[in-house]
Amino acid sequence: MNKLEQERKKNRVLYRELFYEADKTFKEQLNKLKENFSCLNCNSCCRIRYSNLSPLEIFQLSKEEEAISSEYIKIFIPYGAEEFFSYEKNNEITVELNNKSALAASKDYVNKILSKSEEPVYFYFCKYLDDNKACIDKEKSSLCRSFPNSVTAILPNNCGFSGWQRLCMDKIKNEIEPDLKIKAAEILAYRNNFSCSRTGTCCRLACSEYSYEELKQKAQNGDVFAGEFTGVFIPYTSIEEAGEIFPDYVNLVLETLDTGESIYFYHCPHITEDNFCTIYEKRPNICRDFPDNPLSILHPSCGFYDWKEEVMVASLTLHAMTYIYKFYLEKIGDSHHLS
Repeated sequence: MNKLEQERKKNRVLYRELFYEADKTFKEQLNKLKENFSCLNCNSCCRIRYSNLSPLEIFQLSKEEEAISSEYIKIFIPYGAEEFFSYEKNNEITVELNNKSALAASKDYVNKILSKSEEPVYFYFCKYLDDNKACIDKEKSSLCRSFPNSVTAILPNNCGFSGWQRLCMDKIKNEIEPDLKIKAAEILAYRNNFSCSRTGTCCRLACSEYSYEELKQKAQNGDVFAGEFTGVFIPYTSIEEAGEIFPDYVNLVLETLDTGESIYFYHCPHITEDNFCTIYEKRPNICRDFPDNPLSILHPSCGFYDWKEEVMVASLTLHAMTYIYKFYLEKIGDSHHLS
């Protein structure tokens, strides 16, 4: 395993660890805000509780002593169940029957949940609700006390925790997102402490997920980056031809691709044999700004490689946090029509 491969493997492991910690920290921040809100006793979550697990799947998980499923069985009954329903004996309820029965009980809320879910959803109701929709369970289940256990839960419109979702959206947009942008700008500015060492790697081996024809089309449609790129770089005739220049670098790039993804390699005709640029004073911004991302694959001989190494942990953390906050922005907004 060469140095580039070792680096890539190390960074994948590091990113997983940083992502886990970032997600944990992020959830803790949002969950702390939940303390400002409380249940309004509308009992909507008691009448309609949704899950991607069927009654049979919940029963099977409970047999493996999975705590949440075991608690679910004690509290909730699936819609469409017969009068003397048992999770153990008659748990094969079709999703069609389940959904139809749930819609009869709460049409608007059930339709809202179904419209947001790409997978089949099953609905359940609490067996401790009396005829007046009041709870007769004196020892509240943890499933009830902790609801909603995620800020991304799809809530009924009159839920007391809707304000929690709005507050989280406000914190992400007005505090977390701007702070991450400031930190990203600081990392990029630190790049100015380093300089090109004229290895010629970036000039002789630029790569893009788009073919030359696709880039030309994007340029015609007003894409500035594509216009600058096609104005300088020309494609290799094949990946094999590119591999003759920097084989370890090409192989590493190919290893990062997911199944079905493509990559195209390009080179600049303006570089001399001793790695000088013949259009240096008029070079486009994509050359002046390179590398503009510390997570780019850089050859160890690159003059910016030490910059990449120094800011790697901070950059991976920012990348993880950015992915996480965008995920929550989308999910929270989608779950309750917030924007």
